[in-house]
Amino acid sequence: MSTLSHKLLFRKGGTVSSIIAVALLVALLASINSIVSSFNSQTEALIGLPNIGGTYLALSENYNSIANDKIDADLTDQLNTIPDIKYAIPQRIFSATLTTSSGNHTVLVRGVEDVSYFLKLRRASLNGTTAKNETEANVGEILARSISIELGDEAILTLGNSRPKFNVVGTVRTLTQTDTELIVPIEAVNHLTGDNSKVSLIEFALKENINREEALTRITALLPEDVKVVKVQQPQGFVQDMNLQTLSFLNLWSVAVYGVVAAASYVISTRLITESKYELIMLKSLGAKKGLVFKLVLTYTATTALLGCILGLALGTAGTQTASTMLGWIRTSFEANPFLEPNQVLQTLLLTFTASTLGCLIPAFRSMRKSYMEQP
Repeated sequence: MSTLSHKLLFRKGGTVSSIIAVALLVALLASINSIVSSFNSQTEALIGLPNIGGTYLALSENYNSIANDKIDADLTDQLNTIPDIKYAIPQRIFSATLTTSSGNHTVLVRGVEDVSYFLKLRRASLNGTTAKNETEANVGEILARSISIELGDEAILTLGNSRPKFNVVGTVRTLTQTDTELIVPIEAVNHLTGDNSKVSLIEFALKENINREEALTRITALLPEDVKVVKVQQPQGFVQDMNLQTLSFLNLWSVAVYGVVAAASYVISTRLITESKYELIMLKSLGAKKGLVFKLVLTYTATTALLGCILGLALGTAGTQTASTMLGWIRTSFEANPFLEPNQVLQTLLLTFTASTLGCLIPAFRSMRKSYMEQP
């Protein structure tokens, strides 16, 4: 009788729609979790990078934007004479138009005194060589992909009436903002702007085994009043903190989604009992006990939830991977590889099954009441 009872219920017209309803909810969770897994993977890689702590920037006191900020270039020599400082690197940063074979692009240009040393400090991965003169440039990996420029290409940089031509002698990957910039020797920038007396900022680092607070106090006292010193934000801690906040939000969001799954299960089981009154009456006449009806409702709801969960996991993961691939074609700077960890799949299955079971308990208990089993 149990087998016959299951066949009667699962042949109801609402079974497919019930499975799809659960699948769509689970697909939402699966897509979010797969994206988060991709970001977590990138975050772990970033956290694992060596920390170049103790780095500071000397900026204008009236700092508004690095690209517009200006301080005296002579401060570099002054900082390099301070015993507490390991190195000081002046930098010019501005926006300009870069003309390549793919068209005109607005890019951020960073001019540094020694490109090779600058990239070494950022532990850069280099494809090619570093720029050594005014006709050479390095391109950040992300920028290179977004504007379709490669090693050996030529490009024209336009700023005002100046239009110098650069050869791309190397692409770099630092996992910092530098990956989105054009990097050139500062002499090229000075020639382009016609001004070598100002820089946007001076990046400097303190030596190890010194009292940093005391050293910064001494350095600040030696600098002009219109120059301030700020510590460079280390990306590892910042990204890790943001990642934890995102996970907390998504966990709360997941609870809400599982609540909706439970509500959907309640509606599904209630509709099943209402629409299957004739079948329940027939089963009663064949000698079915009240407990069998309870088991039938519970089994039906759990099975539809399980099938919907499996379908939802497949749809959510495949859909997110397809969307990320298409976005990568449109925006070459976008890079993501959505995936689900095995523990995430198992967790989703268990929580969906549990939420569905809890949602159908009240209707299942009600189905055991005699009024549901009596003929009218």
